[in-house]
Amino acid sequence: MAKKILFTVIAFGIVFYLTSASAKTGYVDIPVNSIQQVTTMSGVGLPPSYGGTGEFHAVFKIFPVVPGKRYEATLTYHAGDNIGYGISFGDGDPSVRDSVSFVGIGHGTGSRVMKDKEEKFLFSISPQSTSNVLYVVVGSHRPLNIRFSVTDRPSGVTKESKDRWGYFYVTDFHDRGTAPFLLKRGGYVAAQAMATGAPAVRIFGPYAFLAGQFSGTIKLAQISENEGIIWLKIDGYNVEEILNAVIRGSELKFVRTIDCRFNAPRTHAQVFTGQIAPDGTFSGSYFNDYESVLIYPWQAQKR
Repeated sequence: MAKKILFTVIAFGIVFYLTSASAKTGYVDIPVNSIQQVTTMSGVGLPPSYGGTGEFHAVFKIFPVVPGKRYEATLTYHAGDNIGYGISFGDGDPSVRDSVSFVGIGHGTGSRVMKDKEEKFLFSISPQSTSNVLYVVVGSHRPLNIRFSVTDRPSGVTKESKDRWGYFYVTDFHDRGTAPFLLKRGGYVAAQAMATGAPAVRIFGPYAFLAGQFSGTIKLAQISENEGIIWLKIDGYNVEEILNAVIRGSELKFVRTIDCRFNAPRTHAQVFTGQIAPDGTFSGSYFNDYESVLIYPWQAQKR
């Protein structure tokens, strides 16, 4: 197998993000916990700074990623045909000047035949992120057929893990000092359905948030029949939490993964459940996942 080479790609300028149904050549949307299979292609329109990864590219737009959460990305290909490739993780559309690449890795498919060879990448999203979109660019010197996925349910692999052929195959960007990734240029994508003519997003709030000794501001965007996004900011702390929500009729559930007091991932999550009232406010109860017997009230009310 070819030796990995660390590289960084950085570009500057201004990005304007629009949630539209149009798609750029070579760009692929990947909602978290889904898989896409593509072949890298020429004519994607990336700046010269990406030339080191080859002239064939695929750009993956990953969403929605949540501040404070850990993720596992998997790149799969058939090894054995000596194709050099590179993969980079960045903030913002890589075709515009304002985009920034956090880190990249040069690699190759090598000469040993290995069907469905995998490379895995571990990372997290900074709690200070204001965007929920991560861009990943895969470039190759010849067309390369690949599968790519990102999950918020890591499998438990570490940088010491080996694949079935005995190769180390996991890169942990935390060990390299490049994660968590701070996202602020990619805009906000509500859901994949937004690009396919789904019903309009319903916005609830902003409301006053009350939970025990904490108060703040909360807002809910219902992006599909069963999906939502929660924005939560606790008074006195400069941390905005962006959380996935599950909606079943008038029932609501979301999980806090960030400890706003320390601006860091929580050791134990807080699970919130509740009801959306006819006037759009919501309330319910929450518990810490390590002490589910103790239940506390919370509410979101109009100011």
